[in-house]
Amino acid sequence: MQGGTVVTEMGNGRPVDPFSRKWLLIVIASMLPVYLLFVLLGQPGRGWAAAIALAFGMTAIRASWDLSRHAWFWLVAGAVAALHVVLIFLVPWTEKSYPGYTLLPLGLLDYFFFYGCFRLAAKVFSGSDGPGTMHY
Repeated sequence: MQGGTVVTEMGNGRPVDPFSRKWLLIVIASMLPVYLLFVLLGQPGRGWAAAIALAFGMTAIRASWDLSRHAWFWLVAGAVAALHVVLIFLVPWTEKSYPGYTLLPLGLLDYFFFYGCFRLAAKVFSGSDGPGTMHY
């Protein structure tokens, strides 16, 4: 991190913001079909919860992208995503669609759960706290 902003180096040496407008559009484009699928199935509440979980999961993956070249990163991401799928189907969501601000606290918990799992795995599998001290 430099100056409080997440920065990565690209091949041309210029810093890049990983949470750009393009990334925001990708997240929204990923959320929309998930939500619409559940709306078609008559479960808009569950659809909104699934879309929010997807968005925060994608954001946590993007924030931890420095670890993505490790196989365990993708195993952890898959395991946490599978847990989310199970929870989305097990929690009795109402038939109404929740406003975004209602699900925001759950989304933030979701983000920190994903992110914490990645950092814990980095510590366990690499013997470090993250990318700055990892031994490759």
